[in-house]
Amino acid sequence: MYKLRSKHIAQRLLLSMIIIIFSLLFLSVPLIISSYQNYQKADRALIEISALRAVADLANQVSRERAPANKVMSSAPDELAENLKALHAHRKEVDLQIERTLKILEAAGFSAQVQGLSSHLKVTLHHGRQAVDAYAGLPQSERTSKQLDHAIQQMFKAWDSCHEILKNVLVQSEAKSTSVSEYYTLILILADLRDQAGRIVSNIIPSITFVEKIPADNLARSLQTQHQAYYLWDLVNTLQPEQAKTPEYLALHQQVKAQFLDQGIPIVTRLINESMHSQAYSLTGTQLTEAMVDKLVTVVNLQNYIFDYSVSVAQNQKNQAQQQFILTLLVAIICLVTACFTMIYARNGVFKPLLKAKNTILRLAQHKITDYEDSSADPITLLEAIKKLKRVLQQRDALEFQLRNIANTDTLTGVSNRLALDEYIKYLEKKPEKFAQTALIIFDIDDFKHVNDTFGHIIGDEVIRLVAEKLQVNVRNSDLIIRYGGDEFLVLIEQADFDDAWVVANKILKEIGSSELYIAEINQNIQISVSAGVAVGAASWMALLEKADKSLFQAKENGKNKVAG
Repeated sequence: MYKLRSKHIAQRLLLSMIIIIFSLLFLSVPLIISSYQNYQKADRALIEISALRAVADLANQVSRERAPANKVMSSAPDELAENLKALHAHRKEVDLQIERTLKILEAAGFSAQVQGLSSHLKVTLHHGRQAVDAYAGLPQSERTSKQLDHAIQQMFKAWDSCHEILKNVLVQSEAKSTSVSEYYTLILILADLRDQAGRIVSNIIPSITFVEKIPADNLARSLQTQHQAYYLWDLVNTLQPEQAKTPEYLALHQQVKAQFLDQGIPIVTRLINESMHSQAYSLTGTQLTEAMVDKLVTVVNLQNYIFDYSVSVAQNQKNQAQQQFILTLLVAIICLVTACFTMIYARNGVFKPLLKAKNTILRLAQHKITDYEDSSADPITLLEAIKKLKRVLQQRDALEFQLRNIANTDTLTGVSNRLALDEYIKYLEKKPEKFAQTALIIFDIDDFKHVNDTFGHIIGDEVIRLVAEKLQVNVRNSDLIIRYGGDEFLVLIEQADFDDAWVVANKILKEIGSSELYIAEINQNIQISVSAGVAVGAASWMALLEKADKSLFQAKENGKNKVAG
C-alpha cells in the first residue's frame, strides 16, 4: 500500500502560491508607484512650461513696450499723436498679459511669483510709465537728454522685475530633473537676449534724439549690452541639443544672425562711430527705433519655436509615462489574477480530487468497495482507483513544474533569474569538483545609465531584451543564462576550458556590437556594446564569481566593448 502525503503536498503548494502572490505584490507595487510618479512629473513639466511661457511672453511684452515709448519720447510734434495711440494700445496688451500670467501662475501653484508680479512688477511698470508720460508731457523746450535717459532707465527696472520672476519660476520648477529642463535655460537666455538687444538701442536713443554726443556712461552701457548679446547668442547654439536642431530651428537661428547680429547691431555701431567722430547722425531717434523693431522680432520667433518644441517633447514624455503606467498596472493585475486563478484551480481541480482519490483507495484497500460518496456510481476496482490517482498526480507534477518555472524566470527577458542561479549553485556545491570545469562569463551593458537617462527606461528595457536575445542565440541550450542585475548577465558553461569560454565571449561581443536599436521617437538607431569578464575553474562559487568580476572590471578599464580574462 502506498503512503500518500497529499494533504502535506497541498499545504506546501498552497504556501508556495501565497509566497508567489506576495512576491508579485512586492515587485509590482514599487513599479506601479514609480511609473505613476514619472507620469505626474511629466504632467507637471507641461504645467510648468505653460507658466514659464506666460512669464517669458510677459517679459517680451514689457521689453517691447520700450519701443513705442521711445518713439513717443523722441517724436516730432506731427508724429506724437499717432505714436501715443500705438503706445496706449501696446500698454493694454501688456496689462492683459499680466492678468493672464497671474491666472496661469496661480493655477500652476507659483504663489510666490503671483505675489511678486502683483507687488513688484506692477509697481515698477507703473513708475516706468509715469516717467515716460511725464517726459512726453513736457514742452519741447523743457526736455533734456538726461530726462529722457531717466525715463528709459525706469522702464529697464520694470523688465528687471519681470526677469526676476522668470528666474524664480525656473528655480522652483519641480520637473528640473526631466529632459525638458534643458530647454528652460535656453528660454531664459533668449528672453535676456531680446531685452539686451533692445537696450543696445535704448541706451543711445537720448543722445540721438537731442543730436548730442553720446555720454561715456551711455556709450559704455550700449557697448556692454552688445558684448552681452554676442555672449548670449553663442550660448544659444551651444546649449541647444543636437537632436533638436531641426531645419525650422536652423532657419530661425539664421534669421536672428542675419537680421539682428549682422544688420541690426551694425546700425548702432555706425551711430556710435558718428558720435565719437562728431559727425551728424544718419538716423533720428524714431527712425532708429523703427529700424530695429523688426530685427528684434526674430529673437522672439526663435524663442517661441523653442517653447513649441519643448511642449511637444514634454507631451511625448507625458504620453510615454502614461502608457508605461497603464502597462505596468495591467501587467501587475494580470499576473496577480493569473496567480490567484492558478491557486483556485490547483485547490479545486487538483488537490480536492487528489484527496478524494486517496480516500477511495483507502476504502478499497479495506474491501469497502461500494462505501463511498457517490453510492449510485458503479463500484470501481483498486487498480482503477490507482490509475485515477496516477493521472491526478501527473497533473499536480505538471502544475508544480509550471509554478517553479515561473518563479525561476526573469519576466523582462525570459532568461533565468537569481532564484534559478541559487538552485544551480546548490547543485554544484553537492559536487565541488564541478567548479574546476565550469566557465563563468559576466556581461555588462556599456553606459547603460546614460541610455536610461537619455532615452528613458522603456528604451532601456528594449536594450536589455536585445542583449538577452543575442545571448540566447549564441550559447548552447545546456548553458545557463542568468539576468544577474539590472544590466548584467551571467553565462555558465559546464565542461569548458578557458579558450572555449573566450571564443564564446568574443562571438557574443561582436554580435551585440554589430546590432543597433531603432528609436522611433528620435528617428535614429543607437549603438549597443557590452564588456565581458571570463573566468574558468575555482574552488567555490564565490571564488569563481570574484575572478570573473575582476576580469569584467579589467575589460571596463580597457575601454569597454572588450573581453578580459
